[in-house]
Amino acid sequence: MPVLAVFDGQANWRDTHVCDGWISDHLARHGVRWGRGEADGQRVLDSAGLFYLPTAEGYLGLLVEGGEWVAMPADAPHFFDAGEAASPDGLPAALPRFEAFVEEVLAMTGNDASDE
Repeated sequence: MPVLAVFDGQANWRDTHVCDGWISDHLARHGVRWGRGEADGQRVLDSAGLFYLPTAEGYLGLLVEGGEWVAMPADAPHFFDAGEAASPDGLPAALPRFEAFVEEVLAMTGNDASDE
């Protein structure tokens, strides 16, 4: 299940969405597409990952699972975090990294990260 989080310019978490249609529509306004399974010219992710896309208002954080893909415009600055130890260069320190993002989403849905 994809999760799209909206952050303001100071990296404050403002909104969270899990509706596929809303996510697709919102990403399309920024020239980004995502989907599940095979797609022409797209590499499907093997495991979960977190994409950050800077916007005029702040950042979008898109959490995707293995079996999904994301297509960014060639010139779009973005960051990808798959939970590795190193932080993506240039990403504001105030934005949650992969593990913290997942824990926050689990907490919002009433789940415990230690149960996952």
